[in-house]
Amino acid sequence: MKESNEMAALSKDAAFWSKISRKYAADPIRNMEGYLNTLERTKSYLKAQDSILEIGCGTGSTALLLAQHVAHVTASDLAPGMIEIAEEKRDEEGLQNVTFKVAEVLEHDLGEGSYDAVLAHNLLHLLPDLDRALEQISSLLQPGGIFISKTVCAPQKKGFKYVVISRIAIPIMQALGKAPFVNFVSGAELEQRVARSGFKTLEIVDQAGLLPSRYIVAQKV
Repeated sequence: MKESNEMAALSKDAAFWSKISRKYAADPIRNMEGYLNTLERTKSYLKAQDSILEIGCGTGSTALLLAQHVAHVTASDLAPGMIEIAEEKRDEEGLQNVTFKVAEVLEHDLGEGSYDAVLAHNLLHLLPDLDRALEQISSLLQPGGIFISKTVCAPQKKGFKYVVISRIAIPIMQALGKAPFVNFVSGAELEQRVARSGFKTLEIVDQAGLLPSRYIVAQKV
């Protein structure tokens, strides 16, 4: 029953993200400084010969920006609408070392080979089964490979505004089809669950806000 519920949530979310994909692509990045800082930190862990995977790539902006710094990028998203836009952008830029595909985390074939790095930016809080996803990510990495994630987390002190957002506003929007599945965990819990999946933490950076984000760089051990 749990697995069928998770699949239903993923299918519903794929439709949601596809429906808003064009608007999503047109909207400016809300925190450009934070995005650029994350991008630079991520690039510092990548090498020219790397083959990397980005899961939850959205419309492909990050994958395309990183492509010039690595040998090959495979980037996936569960929403066909997002991947359609990503492929359009790739073709416009004429990049040859980026492959986009429609897939959720657990659908990646281990027969494709291991990756030097796996990226998951603004994704982990949207997954129905975080622990299973982290295990899958670990299996996709070569020994010593790098997992880089940035995740919206629950604040350490859950004040009134967070309670209203998480327990009232989001459930109402979900019921109206205007929000996807979300499961916020604290930054500390996220770090612990990443470590339990076979990773050694190399770096943590927190980005403040009503809903803070935690950037984690971890190495497969």
